[in-house]
Amino acid sequence: MNKKSTFIYLIGLSFFTLVSLFADTNYEKSKEESEPSLYESSHTSIAQKDCQTLESDNLGSIQECESFAGMKVTVIEGDIRQSITLTREDKQYELNFWNTISYGFSSLGLELEWRYLHNQFDNPVGVIVRLEVNEDEDDMEKVTSYLVVSKITDKEICVVGKVTPQKNQKEAAREMVEQSATMNCISTLKLKSNLN
Repeated sequence: MNKKSTFIYLIGLSFFTLVSLFADTNYEKSKEESEPSLYESSHTSIAQKDCQTLESDNLGSIQECESFAGMKVTVIEGDIRQSITLTREDKQYELNFWNTISYGFSSLGLELEWRYLHNQFDNPVGVIVRLEVNEDEDDMEKVTSYLVVSKITDKEICVVGKVTPQKNQKEAAREMVEQSATMNCISTLKLKSNLN
């Protein structure tokens, strides 16, 4: 085989190898994407227009919103801050976002996302809600949009974490929900110490 033929042969072999690698990679990727998730979601509204006002005054309000899987949803507003209380079998679980997520002024998104194992919508493992928070005292217009994750188990319902703004924020929050059963509850914010 002369040099020219060898060169053409090597180019052809390299091209074939690259095409094969590319095809294998795409196959694995499409295979991963086509695999169904073990979890799915349902959404309920917490928009003011869809909730019933139970109490309201100059200091704040209490609204009862759409329930899910036997759990009552109450939106609480006070001192320009919002949070949620879930009630299951007459026991209240206060999520206290102003103590567990941020002391800043806050407002909730328009819906709750409930996560549960496929076809087990009556047994959610957690709930996600957006919380817009002002944490900049010098700029009241500046807000940080967190996704707050709370776990739901037989024994407790509590906040386990927040997902900061990022490219795949919703996916990260869903992953946190799916791991939340083993996560600790956040009962109060941990203040940063000024001591070095």
